[in-house]
Amino acid sequence: MAERGRRSAASLSVIAGSIDGRPKPPADLTKDQAEIWERTVANEGAEVFKTAALQQLLKEFCRHIVSAAKLAAMIEAMEKLKQMSADDLGDYDKLLKMRDRETKAIGDKATKLRLTNQSRYTPQAAATAAKKSGSDLKPWQMTG
Repeated sequence: MAERGRRSAASLSVIAGSIDGRPKPPADLTKDQAEIWERTVANEGAEVFKTAALQQLLKEFCRHIVSAAKLAAMIEAMEKLKQMSADDLGDYDKLLKMRDRETKAIGDKATKLRLTNQSRYTPQAAATAAKKSGSDLKPWQMTG
């Protein structure tokens, strides 16, 4: 049974345990991957990544982002070549396909982790947001 009356200021000011329950990056992530983990977790509520399954998805999400960045750097280096040989074009094509796979994997993981705007809105919330956008004109009624 709860005690009657107001609680003392001292009892209200004591906080037991940690305030932030966000998970720390796993030890097997690289420095770059751990940095992405920290940024991603910092932008979400403390309760979002509680389960082991979500943490595993987040770990893979971080790995895909770092891999995509490495591939992008390799692609940029190839694009700086003044002229590409047939072998260079083959390598360039492979790098583009690899980056595309990584980008799709990032999108897949982000959606499953509910990090994308699309995965955060219910159809009703999206309709409400669209109505509140301020414009009463339909897209085809707008003039350029």
